[in-house]
Amino acid sequence: MPLIQANAAETTKSANTHKKSAAQSKNNEYLEVHGSGEISAMGVTGRQFGGGLITKETGEKSASTVSRDFIAKQSPTQSAFQLLKLTPGANAASGDPFGMQFGGAGFSVRGLDSSQMGFVYEGIPVTSSYNSQVNPSEWADTENQERVRIEQGAPDITTPTVNASGGVVTMFTRDPSHHFHVTADATGGSYSMARGFVRVDTGDIGHTGVRMFMSVSQTEADHTRGAGHDSKTHFDLGLLKEWGAESRSKLTISYGNFNISNYAYPTQAQFDAGSSYNYGKNYGNGTNTKYYKLHQNPYEALLVSLPTKLKLNKFLTFNFTPYTYYNYGTTGFGGVVSENAVYSGLTSYQVDLNGNGQIGGSSMVYEPYIEETSRSGFNTNLVYATRHNTLTFGYWFQYENDNLFSQYGKLDSSGSPLNAWGDSHYYTLSDGQPIYLMASHSYVTTNVLYLGDTVSLLHDRLKISAGFREAMVNRLAVDSLPGTPRRMETNTAEPLPNVGITYAINSHHQFFMNGSTAFRMPTTNALYPSTYNGAITKAANTGLKPEYSISEELGYRYTSDKVMARLTFFNYNFTNRLVSTVIYNGTQQIPSQLNGGGQHARGVDFEIGTAPIHHFRPYMSAEYLNAKQDNNLMVGQDYLPTKGKTAIGAPKYQLGFGLDYDDGKLFGNVGIKWVGRQYSTFMNDASIDPYVQADLTAGYRLRNIGPLKNPEIRLNIINLANNHYLSGTYSAKSNAYATTGVRGSTIAAGGAPSYYVSTPFMAMGTVSAGF
Repeated sequence: MPLIQANAAETTKSANTHKKSAAQSKNNEYLEVHGSGEISAMGVTGRQFGGGLITKETGEKSASTVSRDFIAKQSPTQSAFQLLKLTPGANAASGDPFGMQFGGAGFSVRGLDSSQMGFVYEGIPVTSSYNSQVNPSEWADTENQERVRIEQGAPDITTPTVNASGGVVTMFTRDPSHHFHVTADATGGSYSMARGFVRVDTGDIGHTGVRMFMSVSQTEADHTRGAGHDSKTHFDLGLLKEWGAESRSKLTISYGNFNISNYAYPTQAQFDAGSSYNYGKNYGNGTNTKYYKLHQNPYEALLVSLPTKLKLNKFLTFNFTPYTYYNYGTTGFGGVVSENAVYSGLTSYQVDLNGNGQIGGSSMVYEPYIEETSRSGFNTNLVYATRHNTLTFGYWFQYENDNLFSQYGKLDSSGSPLNAWGDSHYYTLSDGQPIYLMASHSYVTTNVLYLGDTVSLLHDRLKISAGFREAMVNRLAVDSLPGTPRRMETNTAEPLPNVGITYAINSHHQFFMNGSTAFRMPTTNALYPSTYNGAITKAANTGLKPEYSISEELGYRYTSDKVMARLTFFNYNFTNRLVSTVIYNGTQQIPSQLNGGGQHARGVDFEIGTAPIHHFRPYMSAEYLNAKQDNNLMVGQDYLPTKGKTAIGAPKYQLGFGLDYDDGKLFGNVGIKWVGRQYSTFMNDASIDPYVQADLTAGYRLRNIGPLKNPEIRLNIINLANNHYLSGTYSAKSNAYATTGVRGSTIAAGGAPSYYVSTPFMAMGTVSAGF
């Protein structure tokens, strides 16, 4: 069935005669404007405020939502991080315009990076307990993303996460259509980029109340700097069963298979020497550990969830979301190893690596970092709602199993690994057993009980909420390397109360305030000792305390048929501030954590967007942030004088601007983000200069052509001005230069920070249509 085509007059008129429908998202209410139909095969309505960058919010916490009118006009390779970068306080480091690199480059909100945030994809907590990393390339293709929502403060009591001391990002996919149709697009662009996408909607299947969509995409691209090629195959499925007007189950499946090469992240000096810094094409006859084929990253990921809502009676609702997540992949490195001392843990062996029948000399080997992760659980609650009171009681359970190992892999004569995955074609001992660089197992069991209540007074103008979570986390680690501690275990319990108030003067003006607590567990890899070349380079740290935050917000919202605006003042205080970084052992990059002591921040967020004004929909956001460290940082037997220094990765000012134009046929938008200076060391002796990036979209919708419905041509340009800059900190350090400590000793430099590098000028053209 063809999608509905609307002309410019109908689009403008619908902005003033729209219907409003509300969908409850946890304890915050999400309201979206719906009209008579879509004007593109990709789901654009032409009516969402600010071009899809702002929606009406009525909850007691600050939140921003990016929806289809914006998502559908961006490059189909953009990650969820990039889609959020214009919202208040969000800082997305650019690095990979094709959305395939693991981790999606850096992302922070109010100066707190992604390792301190919760990420929930269709009910699945997708943050790793092992290293606090998230990977947006695993989530749904942009064509299937309905909205991406960010809560800049602490999480709600129902949010399944123990990582969200710095806010929550929640991703929602589209519902399957009631009518059968096919949607497809094809994209080509700079750096040999090519991508294809096709989706089939079954429509309603008989009288079963079931409808489904399935989609598949394939992406290929060369690296934007240095050597390397990335490819990705992705599959999404959504199956919806409606049990009645207020009951439903939605099965979501996302699977991705990746074959990518990693980027190298330069220091300031390396970047100044040439912005094309990366791994190279030259193997160097077995001497160049920076040969790009030694730094491959093949992996696969599967995400499955089944959020179910059952309306049991007039007052009682049962919510139940089972889920599972699986990831298996390899991060590759190269190393030159002496045949007389091939180390596994603290034990060395003599191994004939080059196969000449003698022991001696050295050889290049492949050193893959292999991780297999499975994470399963469920989040369930009962909601009892009467006219003036809503009571929620729930329980979240999760079990995560991480298996990490590394073996000395074999290379062919050209320097390529015989198996990039690293789980075959490796060197063994005389008894046939692998020689492990790393062999560890971790098990994390999470139990969270929560209870919340909301009271509605003064004809629903005043709402008062209070909630409490008790989070209990058990971490067990087993290290199998010779000579290292065998078993480490910790148990943690944290009480997490929160309160919130909203007061609506009338339908246009609302005030809100809240006080929240949150915590973040140390990464499980902190329990392991790290070894390199026969030495322990990082001891096991079972005493690393959880990060704990107390935050407050006070805000105002204005909503009318023409304008939405909000202003939020915020304050937060951290104890045991955990700082994620990356340490280098030889050529290996190992995630690590530091206890940065206390930290506090105060600031203000602002955003505003309008309904169509002569087909234009402007949007603007701004943030002022004053984030300071509260303690001196211990290094050895002395302290770095870091108290009062600005927090790492916390720009004082950020500005975002978006302008959308859509008359039903001709459309386009521009997004501009300016980010102030960011420090990359605790001592503030290294930093990233302020930068600005502008992205542009322009397109045209054609009339139906035979079987093609709503055909569309779109041009996306990333980094329009081709600015070359460092866009974020990849690896933070304590101090870039030697410093006199608080006790008078000289503290040596902690090393030069490394950085994400901006995406260069990129042009991509997309054609799309429905069938």
